[in-house]
Amino acid sequence: MFPNPSPATTDAAAVETTATTNSNNQAEQPPAPSSTTSSLVSVEDIAALLHSTPTFCLVDPNGVPFMVVGEDAKVTGYFFTSFGEAQRILQLAKTSAEKAIRQAKREGLEDDSNNMVADNPWRNARISTVPLDTAVTLVYKSSRTKGVYFKVAPAVQDVQDALLVSGQGGDDDDNDLAEGKVPLFYYEDFQDSNGKSPLFFRKRELEQAWDKANPPKQRQLQQERPPLMVTELFSVLGELGRPTTGNIKEDEELRNLILQPPKESQAKAKECLKKGGDAPAFVIGQRIIVL
Repeated sequence: MFPNPSPATTDAAAVETTATTNSNNQAEQPPAPSSTTSSLVSVEDIAALLHSTPTFCLVDPNGVPFMVVGEDAKVTGYFFTSFGEAQRILQLAKTSAEKAIRQAKREGLEDDSNNMVADNPWRNARISTVPLDTAVTLVYKSSRTKGVYFKVAPAVQDVQDALLVSGQGGDDDDNDLAEGKVPLFYYEDFQDSNGKSPLFFRKRELEQAWDKANPPKQRQLQQERPPLMVTELFSVLGELGRPTTGNIKEDEELRNLILQPPKESQAKAKECLKKGGDAPAFVIGQRIIVL
């Protein structure tokens, strides 16, 4: 039904949305540029599909995002698909930095300015939130420029579940989902109470939704959950942005999609905005680079 999680070629221009964050922590959606090619789903509808899903990012008290220098020497900022993953990464960053600072002080190391090593750069970091359409916009824009990059990062458990479903998991396997790929779980022909075809960020929440829609008393004898399927966010966006193929059934299935973010995401996003106060949720064009 949908593309698998392996890398897929996508037309960035076809699926790119346009978004900025304003001083009230809300995402603004200017009119999208028109395209000479009619896509299966309009840019505006793709933005609407993504907008209800929060992502979480690490910023300073003023909303300036933290970006890290990876092993490939690329400066990258991350939008996490769950609050828990953002919280885990922030705690790991704080702990690792504190450990490095203690080690440097024990060894009497100095920085290039002959000053003792700096304080923990993550000390005042907070978790903020932007909608997924904003995150996707920044991912696509950064992929066409040099200097800084943005990625959407799924939770570790979701990646492990996706690898197991696709037959790539297991303790003896070195396989991993490519960075920036976001797994989505679904059942073939499963629809919610509104007749929509949901794609879930979490496997267990898909299973819970199916169980709720198919209580034991209403199931056929020996009926079990259908085979679990997995696709990938940016591959799906590429499919939505392509021209129609004339396959009416396939096109309607794609138009009928909705995203189901982790169930706590909406509440956590509201908490993040409240804790941020009057500060911007995310400042575009500024960054704090951490080695």
